Amino acid sequence: MSDFETRAKARAERMTLRKGRVGEPEVDLNPVFGAEAISLVQRLTRASYALGNVSSPGYTRATIPCRFVRWPGA
Repeated sequence: MSDFETRAKARAERMTLRKGRVGEPEVDLNPVFGAEAISLVQRLTRASYALGNVSSPGYTRATIPCRFVRWPGA
């Protein structure tokens, strides 16, 4: 078993999933596209920050704290 597989197995054993209800179930399960999708993500993000009692990030898009790594073989 490779080191990658060993670490993946260890992570899987630590995972804990809990099912809970936050609000009313989603009625419309049809996918959304384009501007509607962006609007939905923005609303959900704001709602999650509010539920977590966390202030919105103050960084700009140019200074976002992430990095993009090319996937091997892509």
